[in-house]
Amino acid sequence: MTTIRIYSGVRSPYSRLGMHVIKRSGLKVDVIPFTGPPGDVPFSNPTDNPLKLGYIMADAPRMAKRLGLTMTMPKVFNANFKPANLAQMAATRDGAGIEFACAIADARWSDGLDIGDLSVLQECAEQAGWSSEALLASVEAGVTPEFEKHRDLIAQDGVFGVPFGVIEKDGATHKYWGHERLELLVEDFA
Repeated sequence: MTTIRIYSGVRSPYSRLGMHVIKRSGLKVDVIPFTGPPGDVPFSNPTDNPLKLGYIMADAPRMAKRLGLTMTMPKVFNANFKPANLAQMAATRDGAGIEFACAIADARWSDGLDIGDLSVLQECAEQAGWSSEALLASVEAGVTPEFEKHRDLIAQDGVFGVPFGVIEKDGATHKYWGHERLELLVEDFA
């Protein structure tokens, strides 16, 4: 049996690109929100490095264009990501993981919306064909055992950034980091 986990992070424009690569492939995946690196591994925030941030803001739009996507800077750059992460876990559980991941990434990186706003997340749920009631219930439930399970998977898989793909097949584990590498993942396992 083949298991494919795709780690997504709504803070990253590159994660958005990776989610579209996976969605277009039609692969069945579990989308797991990246809530930070495991344990004591420091989080490298690109907004702390003006040179890296400048590069990303020039590079991400050209990469989006290559995928036929538009890009707009979010109105709220450091949004409250917790509701989106909680909702992503529930969307994946309910079978709308990749659709919801693309919808919230597009809301943030194409429409420039504040994904910390529950009304924006509800619109994303509807676009993904998922229940806005289920979304609200997942946000209200807060941190659950499912959240802790995902933190354990982040540590197990050694995830340090997004998008990040992990495939378990025939007793072997294969890892892919970056949206271009997700294209390779699709080639290797589609």
